[in-house]
Amino acid sequence: MKYYGITDRGLIRKNNQDSYVIASNEARDVFAIVADGIGGNLGGDIASRMAVSHFSKAFSETGSFRSESQVKAWVEKQVEKANTEIYQYGQKRPALKGMGTTLCGALITRHAVYIVNIGDSRAYAWWNDGRMSQLTMDHTLLNDMLMHGELTREEAENFPRKNVLTNALGVWESVKCDISVHQEQIDGLLLCSDGLHGYVSEEHIMSIVMNHDMDPTLRGRKLLKAALDTGGFDNITIVLIDLEGEGCL
Repeated sequence: MKYYGITDRGLIRKNNQDSYVIASNEARDVFAIVADGIGGNLGGDIASRMAVSHFSKAFSETGSFRSESQVKAWVEKQVEKANTEIYQYGQKRPALKGMGTTLCGALITRHAVYIVNIGDSRAYAWWNDGRMSQLTMDHTLLNDMLMHGELTREEAENFPRKNVLTNALGVWESVKCDISVHQEQIDGLLLCSDGLHGYVSEEHIMSIVMNHDMDPTLRGRKLLKAALDTGGFDNITIVLIDLEGEGCL
């Protein structure tokens, strides 16, 4: 396994509210997370840092997972704990009330890949035969309206409230968490904030991640450049994981 992570403020925003972590546990499982803070200058960066810090510490202290149900129970417990920590932190500080973060993670064990999602950061899988697929569903008003037939794909292109989240970590007392299990062979994973997928086409992203002549470091930097070349309107965070081969970056 080889992996690489990078985050960048972009060209417009004054600060970077994104965070990421690539953590390992005692069993040498890997948990990669991208978190995109929300709440403007009032706490988004704090929320995303709190989220990755919580999961990094908790995961590093775990042993081997024995079953799918154990993994899911652990994730759900830690999501609940992190949500409470962030929510209470914001409630105790009026200037930070409403702060929160997205969270998109890939927990990689010997038996399966578990994708965890809250908000609109995304996870994609790719295969060496040229396929790429989005593994997460955006928790946004736009996506809800599309799913309920209230908007067409064409109308969605100019929808003025594309970034309105319907779910986030730390904003409300309770949170919904999607967990999907993938036991099939996957050759690689991409986790990213909407600073990448919101501005760079999926076709362009695919053309970069499928370039096997470059290692994850070079592909990650090329993805970052693609987002900056579109204007760098948002913070950009990228984690690339090649699931084949040995060694880590």
